[in-house]
Amino acid sequence: MRYCLSLILLASILTSSAQNLISGGKLKPEQAIMDIRHYTVALTVDPEHKTIKGYTEIDLILSTPTPTILLDLVHLYTVEKVWVNGKAVSFKHSEDLLYINTSTEIPAGKVLIKVQYGGTPGVAARPPWDGGFTWTKDSTGNPWIAVTDEGEGSKLLFPSKDHPSDEPNEGADLIITVPKGLVVAGPGLLVNVSNKKNTATYHWKTNYTINN
Repeated sequence: MRYCLSLILLASILTSSAQNLISGGKLKPEQAIMDIRHYTVALTVDPEHKTIKGYTEIDLILSTPTPTILLDLVHLYTVEKVWVNGKAVSFKHSEDLLYINTSTEIPAGKVLIKVQYGGTPGVAARPPWDGGFTWTKDSTGNPWIAVTDEGEGSKLLFPSKDHPSDEPNEGADLIITVPKGLVVAGPGLLVNVSNKKNTATYHWKTNYTINN
């Protein structure tokens, strides 16, 4: 059985904005040298404004030194800051690609990338056949949110190597914060739920190879 790293939330109204993106395709040379090991996706979801904000950490192994890391991330988000191995670096985000550039080559071996970003995600015009967010309400009027990205890929939600040839060998952590009273359903095991005054944070974890 194959598992998908997807996200279903509880939260408000549907508009039409299909992504028209395709996951996979020819593997880019800059990405062929990366072996993705693990994703940590930590996001706050705002149902009122229909936005998300937070960060993604990517653990990977480089087969050769490089001055550039290339990730996929839909252009709708604003990338605020990027770190490579704890050091802030320059970047360029355009045409659904995030180019991360360092002043010197990144050595081969283990690398930790952190991307801080946020914005208004695209809305799925005809879920689940079209990718994007669905902001609606359940039969009792409670907010309800879903993310569908099977065709368009994980770049609709988080920066990634969006290619089926490389799944994170060590799984993923989803750390999702929502208004208190809502519930986050995700893949794997529910590790923890932490509550603050007005929010609840759900931590879902997988320890196995999982499809983006």
